[in-house]
Amino acid sequence: MKSILYIANARIPTEKAHSLQIMKTCESFARNGVSVDLVVPNRKNNIKEDAFNFYKVESNFKITKTSCIDFLENNIIPKLFSFWIQSITFYFSAKKYIKQNPDSIYYTRDLLIAGLLPKKVGSVFYEVHTVPDSVNFIYKRAWNNSKGLVVISEGIKKELIRLGVAENKITISRDAVDIEQFNISETKEESRNKLNLPQDKKIIVYTGHLYDWKGAHILAEAASNINEVEFYFVGGTEKDISFFKENFTSKNIHIMGHQKHETIPYWLRAADFLVLPNSAKKRIGALFTSPLKLFEYMASKTPIISSRVPAIEEVLNDNEVYYFEPDNVEDLERIIKENISNTESSNNKAKASFEKVQKYSWNNRAVGIIKYIQSI
Repeated sequence: MKSILYIANARIPTEKAHSLQIMKTCESFARNGVSVDLVVPNRKNNIKEDAFNFYKVESNFKITKTSCIDFLENNIIPKLFSFWIQSITFYFSAKKYIKQNPDSIYYTRDLLIAGLLPKKVGSVFYEVHTVPDSVNFIYKRAWNNSKGLVVISEGIKKELIRLGVAENKITISRDAVDIEQFNISETKEESRNKLNLPQDKKIIVYTGHLYDWKGAHILAEAASNINEVEFYFVGGTEKDISFFKENFTSKNIHIMGHQKHETIPYWLRAADFLVLPNSAKKRIGALFTSPLKLFEYMASKTPIISSRVPAIEEVLNDNEVYYFEPDNVEDLERIIKENISNTESSNNKAKASFEKVQKYSWNNRAVGIIKYIQSI
C-alpha cells in the first residue's frame, strides 16, 4: 500500500478531540511508510495556528483543503440546513480532487463520504465511531459499500453484526495515545506549580467535553458533597461551560474551559484521581465510545475512577481502575471518599493501567489498520 487519501469533513485545527485523532492517525500512517494526503474542507476558522504545530504532530503528511459552502457559524441560518449544505458541497469538492488520485486507498470517518464514494472509486475504508438509534439507508449504504470497516469498540462491532454486516468485514481498532507525551518527567508537585494549583489539597481532574453522555454532570453533583477535595473540569464548549457555571456553584468546583492540548499531561499528573464518568443512559457512552482521554489517563500514571460501562470494561479491569455504578452520584461519592487517601491501592492500579496502555500507541494502531487494509 503506497498511499492513503484520508477524507475528513472536519474543521482543522479545532479544539475538539476528533480532529486530534485524525491528525495522529495520519501522522502514524506516514511514519509507517505510507504517503498520506489529508483532505479537509476549507472552513472558516478562528484558530490561525498551523495545524501541525497546534496538535504537535510531525509534518510528515500533506493537508489539502478543498472548497465548501460554510454557513455553520451563521446564527441566522438553521444549523441542520447549514450542516447539509456544507457536507454536500465538501463531498463534491473532495470527489473532484479524488479523481486526480485514482490509485490511492480512500479512508474516512465521514458518513456521507463512505455512503456515496464507493460507487465512484475503488477501495474506501470507513472508520465507524458510533451507531445511531435509528439507522437509515445512508448508514446501510456506507457499511455495505465500503471495502472494510474499522470500528473503535467491541460494542460497535456487535451492533453492526446484529444489523447484518458481515463479521469478516469488520476490524476493531480502539483509540490510542502518544505515551511519551503523557508520561512526563514532572512530579505531581511540579505539575501543580506549573498550573498554579494548590499543593495542600486533594485534587480530582476531569478532561474533555461536558456533554450529557460523558457524565461530567455526575461528577459535578458528587463534587458538591465532597468539600475537602478540589475538582477541576478541563474542556467544554462555551455553551456547556456557561451551563455548568450556572448549575454547579460549589467553591471546590473549578470550570477551566478549553486548555491547549500540550498542557493536558500536566493537568493529569497534578491530580490525585482522574475521573471518567460516562453515562449509561445513551449507547454512545455505554457501548460505542473509545475515549481519547481514557488512554491519556492511563499513560499519565495517575489513578483512574470510571463508571462501569461495557465500553470501558473492554479496556480496563478492576485491578487497573476504581469502578462505580453509572449515573449513581452516591456510589461515585463513596468511591472517592473511600480511596482518596488510599495511596498504596491507587498507585498499584495506576501502575497496572500504565502497563496496559503500552499496546495502545498510535503507532500500533496504524500498523494494525495498515495490515487490515493490505489483507483485503
